[in-house]
Amino acid sequence: MQHTPCRAQQEEVYESTVLLDFLERAKQCKQQELETIQKQLAVLEEDCSTAEAKMAAGGEQTVPSIHSPSQEPSSSEASSSQQVAPDPVTPADLAAAEGLDKRKLRVHSNFDELLQNYLEGSSGPVEDPAERLEEFSDSLRSFTRLSSFRELSAFTYGDQSPSSCSIVSSIEFDKDGEFFAIAGVTRKIKVFNYHSVLRNVGFPNHFPVQEMTCNAKLSSVCYNPYHKSTLASSDYEGCVSVWDTNTGLRTVSYQEHSKRVWSVVYNPTDPTIFASGSDDCTVKLWCPPRQQQHSIFTLPAHANVCSVKFHPTDYMYLAYGSADHCIHYVDLRKPDEPLRVLRGHRKAVSYVQFISPTELVSASTDSELKLWNTELGQCVRTYRGHTNDKNFVGLTVNANYIACGSENNAFYVYSKAVSKPMLEYKFNISRNILPDSSGGPEGQQAELVDFVSSVCFKKNTNIVLAANSQGHIKVLELI
Repeated sequence: MQHTPCRAQQEEVYESTVLLDFLERAKQCKQQELETIQKQLAVLEEDCSTAEAKMAAGGEQTVPSIHSPSQEPSSSEASSSQQVAPDPVTPADLAAAEGLDKRKLRVHSNFDELLQNYLEGSSGPVEDPAERLEEFSDSLRSFTRLSSFRELSAFTYGDQSPSSCSIVSSIEFDKDGEFFAIAGVTRKIKVFNYHSVLRNVGFPNHFPVQEMTCNAKLSSVCYNPYHKSTLASSDYEGCVSVWDTNTGLRTVSYQEHSKRVWSVVYNPTDPTIFASGSDDCTVKLWCPPRQQQHSIFTLPAHANVCSVKFHPTDYMYLAYGSADHCIHYVDLRKPDEPLRVLRGHRKAVSYVQFISPTELVSASTDSELKLWNTELGQCVRTYRGHTNDKNFVGLTVNANYIACGSENNAFYVYSKAVSKPMLEYKFNISRNILPDSSGGPEGQQAELVDFVSSVCFKKNTNIVLAANSQGHIKVLELI
């Protein structure tokens, strides 16, 4: 009984010690948060001053403040208006004010993510704060200034008979944006003059300037970045070909792949070389000027290869997306030691595209796009909003924008800075029943859900071409 008070006192000391330890740690944590917030506020104050100075240097405000007709002016405003009559509000003023309100609303709707982007950009070491702010301003401008599509032209790829399948697998522009090639399951590559397509608006069928017929369904085409009339293609039978689009003749044909080839791409810094990726779990490099008969290099993969892309500035770097759910980033001089294996997708990676020398975008049949920092090997952002469970739906990038197709017969445009879709364009549905290409039990007919199967930005423009599984093609401008 004599020890009981001692133990009670000791337990009380323990409880007080634990409580004090918690309080001190909580105080330290909040002190660190306060210091972080104070630093962030200081940066915000500096950036606000920079933005205000920029507005002042721009001259008078060009977008008027518009009041509703029912809003009565105050007595001071009324007396002031007797001395100086306000400028009349024109329809252009109203439109400008409405446009500004829409841009603000888009920012407010995505405020949390934009704030996180801003704070992440301001937290690291920055040599030039003005450059950092301008970079964020550029991403904000890209996200808010485009709000809709304008249709420039529409036409069809296949013969459009009720029993035909006209899925467009690939659309690509030549190096000058003068011509574009369309390929798909009709086994034909059709080359169109872009400006001619725009001039003849309203015609459902445009005549191609060149048409090449292949022996199998086509999966991919790619123009040579230097030779305007040179085009590479890949098909479902494992054949890789090179074409002269001036003559419409096949100049080289390779049959090394043992299974379907999904992707073909030229090296942007060495146009004599192109690569292909196949279901036979290999990436092969080809060099027609030096070697007409065989590939010059074979990179073994651990699973089916769905997409291949060369680095935009380093000809020895290559990335490929695979059925193992990963993106493999490789230095061809050390093929056995990948620079990065980017993990995060839950299903096959169907497309990869470099959006900058250090950033890569991937698409997967898990209905997600991901932006990766290839130097750090980290996923920067995941984009969700489209639907992609089983088909190749296309992926294209242009400056700060990413576009992809979807299995709801629409395609979506994302701003690089925001994970939700910025714009959506829906194709009309005009077909009901076709045989299911996957083959149902006992051969019954099944409804074929239309999907957007290919998209392509015209280089350095806001023009995008999109095609769906019916073979309908739209030329659209983001405005």
